[in-house]
Amino acid sequence: MPEAAPSTAAAREARHFDRLVATTGDFDPFTDRAWATLALRFAAAAGTRAGASVLDVGCGTGHSRRVYAARTARYCGIDLSLVSLRLAQRRQPGEWLQADAGRLPFAADSFDVVAFSSVLHHLPDRGLALGEARRVLRPGGLVFAFDPNLLHPAMMLFRHPRSPLYRPEGVSPDEKPLLPAALRRDFRAAGFTAIGQRCTSDLPYRAVAPRGLNALLGLYNRVDWSWEKVGLGRYFGAFAITWATKAG
Repeated sequence: MPEAAPSTAAAREARHFDRLVATTGDFDPFTDRAWATLALRFAAAAGTRAGASVLDVGCGTGHSRRVYAARTARYCGIDLSLVSLRLAQRRQPGEWLQADAGRLPFAADSFDVVAFSSVLHHLPDRGLALGEARRVLRPGGLVFAFDPNLLHPAMMLFRHPRSPLYRPEGVSPDEKPLLPAALRRDFRAAGFTAIGQRCTSDLPYRAVAPRGLNALLGLYNRVDWSWEKVGLGRYFGAFAITWATKAG
């Protein structure tokens, strides 16, 4: 796992997650049901693709691998946090690399799928990362991303720095929820085609920060489940899922 030479923003993120994983022993914000929901959304976006080579950008400690596993022949996970990658390697030996999304250490046309696992909302230059994703994708390849949705009430109130209720505990230095329309514009500007998007809720959390909010987490998870079931999740769900194709 060679070390990257990250930019200033990337260095801040790397330090944050190195400290978090070293202190808590892991980083796994979602329950099993949430990961299963994301896997269903990926399967819908991937369509008939099977046996794909997948680059998972922002793999963390390896939990996001389960989103893509059913469609994957080759999996490569990259992350800025070396502490996270070492834990992922201990759990499941494989292809884990420390790398920056804005400078992918791969040749052009290397992967069938590039997935951003809750990463784009951390990046000061999403266009750079999406451009790199397009470069390493094979023609006809799929780019897939899931990110916190600014249109979801909880994300707007508690996770956006401009909100009066915002608290920095548990939030990495550069992250903020994104508007679905902004993501679509980013994908289009990077040269992707056949852009699709679907927001989703029913993504229950294991724990959140500040710790005081955990007393309300059961209520939040039930409301978020209901949000999805009545149809509001498709537009105002907690996460915006975006996918697109590199033209052949």
